[in-house]
Amino acid sequence: MENPELADDLRDAAREAWHRYLDLLVPFRSDLHRYCRKLTGNIWDAEDLVQDTLLKGFATLGSVHATVTNPRGYLIRIATNAWIDISRRRMAEDVALAEAARTNSVATSDTADTRDAGRRLLELLAPQERAAIVLKDVFDMSLNEIAQVLSTSANAVKAALHRGRERLREEPPLRRRAASSALVDKFVERLDASDLNGLLALMLDTGSIEMHGALLEVGREEFERKGSWLWQAVNVHPDMPPEMRPPKWVNERVIFRGEPIVLGFMPLPEGRVLQGITRFEEEGGLISRVRSYCFSPEAAKEIAEELNLTVGWIPYRFPTPAPGKTWTDKS
Repeated sequence: MENPELADDLRDAAREAWHRYLDLLVPFRSDLHRYCRKLTGNIWDAEDLVQDTLLKGFATLGSVHATVTNPRGYLIRIATNAWIDISRRRMAEDVALAEAARTNSVATSDTADTRDAGRRLLELLAPQERAAIVLKDVFDMSLNEIAQVLSTSANAVKAALHRGRERLREEPPLRRRAASSALVDKFVERLDASDLNGLLALMLDTGSIEMHGALLEVGREEFERKGSWLWQAVNVHPDMPPEMRPPKWVNERVIFRGEPIVLGFMPLPEGRVLQGITRFEEEGGLISRVRSYCFSPEAAKEIAEELNLTVGWIPYRFPTPAPGKTWTDKS
């Protein structure tokens, strides 16, 4: 029996509903990102948590029968639960790794050091405490409101606030394999040369390309498809008349907090402005994951402030131009 395909009309209806959902949540997106940024302490983990929250919130709507009268609270609750789940998984992984190292260790001193390291990880990783602090400090929620979000009591929240303030850390270590600068430089060189075959040669067959809230491509067949992310990167709006095409981006590899990333700039008469951020993961010398942040204005703002850059207009999704307008118009 052949595997059934999801009908195109179902996909199109889901995309239309997703865009409507994103547009309705625009007033709350900045607060959501600020909350996730404080929870995770890391710009990239915050972006991941925002997207996980939006996706889970969208999926959950199909099972909600009551009216969602407080969209911000709805998103905050989902983000809190998602982050607690992520933290618990990480804690379990850390404990398992520490136990494996302890078991395999020969030297008694090494075993003791490993056990102490595992204990410190457990002590520092307190997701509910961090959530309580952020809800209090960022949103100035009452103890009862925080207790409702965390599904606990006001007294428990008060205790979590007291314990957690000493444990909160700003920058936890990245948990990913960033691509090397050499590999990212190859990507930029071939991108600037509009060398599609060269870019495809850099991609792992089982890799993925993600644009938060807008696109997901997995595997070489999708990478090679006309209209794919890579295809669009080297064929800038080929269906537009030449006079309407936006100028080609200027791409630059930079080191941001120890990681090589690519910044995309729109060259304008008044100077270049930051329009896109791209990150890469590497496996076996090839790119295993591309993550584009073209629709992440908060991330772009943080990067621009740190690197003293100017940010262009960055929406939360690719807008549909009004009649007579182009995608570069802001109104």
